[in-house]
Amino acid sequence: MINDIHRDKLSKLRILYVEDDSETREELSMILQSWVDVLYVAVNGSEGLNFYRKYEPDIVITDIQMPILNGLGMSSEIKRIKRDQCIVVLSAYNDVEYLFKAMELGIQHYITKPVMIDRLQAKLTQIAEFMSLESEALRSRKLLEQYKLMVDEKAIVCKMDSEGFITYVNQHFCALSGYTEHELIGREFRFLFESDEQFSEIRSALSGFRKWTGILINTSKKGGRYVVDASLTAVVAEGDQIEEYVALMVDITDMYEKHERLSLHLQNDLNTQNHLLNEYERALELGTSLCVIDPDGIIVSANPSFSNGLGCLPEDLTGLPFDELIKDYLHFKEWALPQITGQGSLSRVMNMRFKEGLEKTFSIIIVAIHDVQGALHSLLALSQDITDSIRLNREIMDTQKELLYVMGEVVENRSQETGMHVKRVAELSKFIALKYGLTEQHSEMIKIASPMHDVGKVGISDHILHKPGKLTEEEFKVMKTHAQLGYNLLKKLDKPLIKMAANIAYHHHEHFDGSGYPNGLSGEEISIEGKIVALVDVFDALSSERAYKKPWPHDAILDYIETQRGKQFEPVLVDIMLDNMDDILALRNLYKD
Repeated sequence: MINDIHRDKLSKLRILYVEDDSETREELSMILQSWVDVLYVAVNGSEGLNFYRKYEPDIVITDIQMPILNGLGMSSEIKRIKRDQCIVVLSAYNDVEYLFKAMELGIQHYITKPVMIDRLQAKLTQIAEFMSLESEALRSRKLLEQYKLMVDEKAIVCKMDSEGFITYVNQHFCALSGYTEHELIGREFRFLFESDEQFSEIRSALSGFRKWTGILINTSKKGGRYVVDASLTAVVAEGDQIEEYVALMVDITDMYEKHERLSLHLQNDLNTQNHLLNEYERALELGTSLCVIDPDGIIVSANPSFSNGLGCLPEDLTGLPFDELIKDYLHFKEWALPQITGQGSLSRVMNMRFKEGLEKTFSIIIVAIHDVQGALHSLLALSQDITDSIRLNREIMDTQKELLYVMGEVVENRSQETGMHVKRVAELSKFIALKYGLTEQHSEMIKIASPMHDVGKVGISDHILHKPGKLTEEEFKVMKTHAQLGYNLLKKLDKPLIKMAANIAYHHHEHFDGSGYPNGLSGEEISIEGKIVALVDVFDALSSERAYKKPWPHDAILDYIETQRGKQFEPVLVDIMLDNMDDILALRNLYKD
């Protein structure tokens, strides 16, 4: 029974379903019809392709093996029409060759037959959510492009390279300065400044990655004076390298000259200054998520944009310690204040939640506000909700995990390895990786990718793969090709997890001393992932019963592992395994055959 959440996600979808088996087609069509807005049903790939050209559905669900035009042939033609078309392949365990061809076409969604309805429902819901996020991202990009056009049309814009030489000016800048674009491009931005002291102040701020705002008084080509309210910032690339500088300016020449004339009579009319200050504050309040924090880490005030992001009202936050909102850092005063005092600002990605509300991820910049005497008065936190962006990245990683899961099912069925062997290799590989000092994320990736170490065995003939006795010399030569076959199958997909799985498949039979295969690599030439899986795979294989052998005695296994230290296996990894054998045996016993 489909729940309300899934029904809402699926109710707007238009799906093309292609299946040649009438019984399967009739049964699944009835189910899909009750979920989605529109369902088109085709009996073969040729009819499905015609329907796709005519109706352009959101998602295509297709069987692989069909008459006239099979599912992959149809999918190939669809990908030529629309490269990013979402296609879900329904594959049987004996469809291994077709499954890898589907991967080469860029198809990322697979469901094994017989189709489990709850799994299909979850898959379509996940795709619908992903499509919704993509649509929202596209909308955001279009809005950003429009904002950029508006800025270029209304503001005075100038860009400089990292050395301070002008690389771009818009027409407004040329009109104001009196110089042509050709005269300005390539010149040092400094020539526009009357004051060396002010230029030094700006250069100091920008080199420290701080934004500079202020009034610039410049001389035009004809000798006249023009005044701009300017905001200059450094655009920083990866590795904290300054890529360029951007200056956004507003012509306030008339206002400035009027202000000068008024000042002669009114001596800095306080009301005018207060009005302008209020206008600036109002503009900042409307356009930015703001939170003001006192030096003790207590929230003084927050604007509606900030509180709405946390699902509460501004008054709910006033008086709360900022610590209570942050889920990743404790003792805000101790870790944040020294950095802000020393650097002037602090930038972090933080997970935040108000009381028991929904946790969200924010990109936050905290800036120090000083009083007239230079003492720290308060902290200003400016935030941007990046929850959806983080979620989109996680969706992409989950898709890779699911792809490896489907491939793992196919490999286990083909090679007749026990599922528990694959599970033990995964869990023990993560355990060793953590003890070796790899990060939690890196170790988890090894755990997920390790079941693919023998994926190349899908290309080995059954009479060799399932032979109960010892292989002949020629048969063993064929068997050894599975490492290269596995690498060739996986290397074509440029995804982090699958690239790691490719390296594991390629390296798990290489030996530390260079005597392994397929390439005779040694020492640091072998990836750490391959070294870890190689050790764990041998340990578990020796400990397990197979059709062609009984499990080795535990002491014999330890003797073998120790004698291969520095030969077959990385010495440090052998030491880790032997030093933690009790924990390893306990973990292995959790996943007995």
